[in-house]
Amino acid sequence: MKKTAIVVDDEPDIVDIFSDLLKEREIDVIAKGCNGKEAIDLWTSNKPDILFIDIMMPDGTGTHAIKKIRKKNKNAFIIAVTADDSGETEEKLKDLNVNGIAYKPVDMDKIIEMVNTK
Repeated sequence: MKKTAIVVDDEPDIVDIFSDLLKEREIDVIAKGCNGKEAIDLWTSNKPDILFIDIMMPDGTGTHAIKKIRKKNKNAFIIAVTADDSGETEEKLKDLNVNGIAYKPVDMDKIIEMVNTK
């Protein structure tokens, strides 16, 4: 059975390209969003197998959304996708217990490795 995913990033082109790449890898993208608030709403209403979420976004950051989603389900499978490779951000994401961190530009082989740990 295909895994389901939601992709959230404030850049619509990135959302579309990343979603297409996931579909090529047999991951069914069931919803797309562009900010932290949408991430929470989409995750709540769709309950995907995987949430791919950018960190720096308007209308609620990715870290804010991850905190809210973790309160609803501590076992939600979340992969943070970010261009910020600072140690501070990595530490913050580890503290939020994300299941993986993918740095932009993304390496799809590494993304699929993370997905396959689910």
